[in-house]
Amino acid sequence: MSYHIVHILNHASRLSIDRGCLVCNIPDKSPKRIPLADILAVIIAAKGVSFSAESLSALLRNNSVVLHCDHNYKPIGKTVGLHRVVHNELLDIQICQDIFFLRQIWDEIILEKIKNQACVLDHISANHKLWVYIKECNLDEGNAARHYWKHYFKKFGKLSVGYRDTKGAEDPVNGMLNYGYAVIAAMVHRLLLAHGFNPAIGIYHKYRFRSDPLVYDIMEPLRPFCDFMLLRFRQSNIRRKIDEWVKFAAKDIVSLKINAFSSKNISFNLAIERYITSFALCFRSKTLNNFYVPSLKTVSFNEE
Repeated sequence: MSYHIVHILNHASRLSIDRGCLVCNIPDKSPKRIPLADILAVIIAAKGVSFSAESLSALLRNNSVVLHCDHNYKPIGKTVGLHRVVHNELLDIQICQDIFFLRQIWDEIILEKIKNQACVLDHISANHKLWVYIKECNLDEGNAARHYWKHYFKKFGKLSVGYRDTKGAEDPVNGMLNYGYAVIAAMVHRLLLAHGFNPAIGIYHKYRFRSDPLVYDIMEPLRPFCDFMLLRFRQSNIRRKIDEWVKFAAKDIVSLKINAFSSKNISFNLAIERYITSFALCFRSKTLNNFYVPSLKTVSFNEE
């Protein structure tokens, strides 16, 4: 079964085929190889990447997807074999939705989001009630969010307006949160497409012009990770301007380590990949068995 998602992140890389393997030649680095049979998708998130005609044909023959991103690393198109222009099986499941199952999986996503928010507030020793809400099964997302942001923004003092501003934010804290969410959303978007989902069909959020509701759905429990990374940057760099975090955001996402499945630590970006893989398996089986959502309880950082 093809299961690897290959991310091409180095500019001017060249892809070719050698003895049943996809070979990535990277300037000034050793070539990377992976068997074609193991590749679910190739995500092109770098500039100047080139393919040999043979490599592109081999990927399509192998039922792999090639996903193309723009200069902001947002997906703008994909190359697939003729038989995969539409992923019929998954599209049917998305269209003919089981309302009871969607409610189940959305409740689980919101539960994990509130747990992650509670971990952020624990980190700053806030006297909060989120664990009480969870214990009492009071999973009102809006109420939890108001309680969460009230405590969260206090840690930024005068830098913050004290509330979430999602569009056109002028204060640096909301601006950095919006930036971090956009980076994570791009990762989620790419992985959903690689697994064959149509991001325009959500499980809770509704479609609006040029929106991707499924991305917003999947993003929910991941947002507190961004909140945590920004807060940590502020605490460790009190003399820096907070908008300097844009220089470190991508590195933070890679250096953040999560203990998944009681095994060795994995990077946050790999945890997101496992999350979406488990979501795809649950979506096909209509069961929450083995549904994995990254948890802030298991986070550790590599210090330099």
